[in-house]
Amino acid sequence: MSNENILRLLTVFDASEEAEVLINALRNAGHIVRDIRVEDEEDMTTALEDNPIDIILCKLKMPHFNAKQAVEVLSRFGRDIPLVVVTLPGKESAALDTLKAGARDALSEDQTERLKHIVKREVADLHERRAHRRCEQMLRETEKRAKALIDSSRDAIAYVHDGMHIYSNSAYLKMFGYEDIDDVMGMPIMDMVSSEDHVKLKEFLRGYAKGESMDTQLTVHGQHIEDKKFKIKMEFSPASYEGESCTQIIIRDESSNKELEQKLNAMSQLDLLTGLYNRNFFIEHMDQFISRAVEGQAKGAVVYISLDKYQDVREEHGISASDHMLTDIATLLKEKLANLGLLARFEGPVFILLAQNADTKQVEKISKAICKIISEHFADIGHDKTVQTTASIGLTLLNEATSNSNDCISRAEKGSLIAHKEGGNNFHIYNPAIEEMAEHEQVDVWSSRIKVALKENHFNLVFQPIVSLHGEPGAHYEVLLRLKDEAGNEISPEEFIPAAETAGLMNFVDRWVIANSFLILSKDVKAGKKTRLFIKLSSASLTDPDFLPWLRDRVKSLKLDTDNLVFEISEETALNFLKQSKSVIDGLNELHCRTTLENFGLEQNTYQSLKHLKVNYIKVHMKLIHGLAQNVENQEKVKAIAEYANNQNIQTIAAFVEEANSLAVLWQCAVDFIQGHFLQQPNEEMDYDFEDSV
Repeated sequence: MSNENILRLLTVFDASEEAEVLINALRNAGHIVRDIRVEDEEDMTTALEDNPIDIILCKLKMPHFNAKQAVEVLSRFGRDIPLVVVTLPGKESAALDTLKAGARDALSEDQTERLKHIVKREVADLHERRAHRRCEQMLRETEKRAKALIDSSRDAIAYVHDGMHIYSNSAYLKMFGYEDIDDVMGMPIMDMVSSEDHVKLKEFLRGYAKGESMDTQLTVHGQHIEDKKFKIKMEFSPASYEGESCTQIIIRDESSNKELEQKLNAMSQLDLLTGLYNRNFFIEHMDQFISRAVEGQAKGAVVYISLDKYQDVREEHGISASDHMLTDIATLLKEKLANLGLLARFEGPVFILLAQNADTKQVEKISKAICKIISEHFADIGHDKTVQTTASIGLTLLNEATSNSNDCISRAEKGSLIAHKEGGNNFHIYNPAIEEMAEHEQVDVWSSRIKVALKENHFNLVFQPIVSLHGEPGAHYEVLLRLKDEAGNEISPEEFIPAAETAGLMNFVDRWVIANSFLILSKDVKAGKKTRLFIKLSSASLTDPDFLPWLRDRVKSLKLDTDNLVFEISEETALNFLKQSKSVIDGLNELHCRTTLENFGLEQNTYQSLKHLKVNYIKVHMKLIHGLAQNVENQEKVKAIAEYANNQNIQTIAAFVEEANSLAVLWQCAVDFIQGHFLQQPNEEMDYDFEDSV
């Protein structure tokens, strides 16, 4: 489970049993609850002083304290923490005075399902308010730094609202011959431009304000106070000054020959392969468009166009052919879409269009047309060859509710992926509200499916050998989990494991895996086999206080040799839940089980975890192993990890070994064990020949 599921709860109850019912309901909803229980004003005051709190559940009436008094305590502290009143069944109306005093909601003690929704809503709102305050603080600091940079800039910069100056820097004043900012405050921007260019400037400003023009630059003649004229370029962008929306104008003197500078500037905006605008220019322009959209001055859509067969062309005909195809499609799109908005090559086989002044029906029409013209086009790939491809298009609308360019592009990309999953040559409008609702529905479906799989043993285990490079005796296997759908098709763990985490079921999944692994290991022991199993633990087990007692009972009942048990914890999970991980690892060590820190080596303070967690093995992250033979930098990292581990009496495992060249490098790096498809794919039988291996 992620950090987002940790819920720091303050319960104000005189009976712990009443509070525990509500806490268990929240745990069953997937929260990792950190509860502090208090009974009176003094204890509540201490708790608020010493602890971060996300939400307060307070009983309406207690012998020496009540919910209204708790609201007053919270108010004195000035803390922004939602307080929810808990009443007797059917007595919610009795909390009306407390709600008027500042409580966020009220429910009866038997409404546990409603409690889950209230907590989810209130904690989300709290996070939003905290994020808003952080953003406000960052904005103030950013504005301070920006003002300092503007004042010291050699560029002439002014801020204009409704055509009037509200601020300018020294370089701006000097350019036009003014001595003090008061001389230009309230002066129309039109006065800085020669009268012969007034009409030109008015037309530009009208189109810019309405979002009708893609241009952000205008070349005119400036008007000096001493009646001198000089050629200037004006660059416009949306801005705010002291909380007021306005326009920032940067003015550069064009009277000298700047032809080379203009060419370089134009080149920096273009994708060199296709000749379209590049990603950076697109995002910069989109940020400006969103600023206008937020003010209600513009609307449009992002059209994310991903070519479906790019990788096939690349693999079959080569890189040069795929580049030819991109260039050819780019020319086609530029010809057909240039008048609809800003078109760019975003990345790889992806083009992106910022369609201006377009509503839902218009962007649907545009997307249908794009699918049609691409699918019917024969793209040149060189050597007199052509190919046909299709496109998967994702759309998201831009309006006053738009947040930022990254979110918009991400939504459009998700729409493209959905269109691709549906077969390609299609488009999908990504609506966050609808899609997120669908995700919640998916969680419910997965929750039901996983519960059935646990109850009816639809899960099954497979095993992948972990082989010693130095002849350590015995069979070592990692235990992996698999699930099949109703048709018998295997479902990827990357799909059902996150679903189980989201549904709050991973602690049950872990126990199923452990219990069934123990039964298999017990049979091997009776058959005289020496087998060591590596079993994964999720964060749900790390944070489950009942896990270690359950494990002790299970080991004792089966009389297992715990030296044959190795429990694996992801390094990222261990660092996110360091206290709990240390406690569980210490408990496993007391049982004489072994432990592994897997996915090791990419975290920023990667060696720091080993100072707190006394593990027996570390499993190097797959990203450091993939393509190891060709990556000198990763070879050095793996070698350093192996040396460090050896000095700490820890053995190293390289997983995801796929080819012989990497194996030779791992020998040189002094890694202890290897695992991967190069040796054997995961198998339902533990039948690997360890004596005749590498």
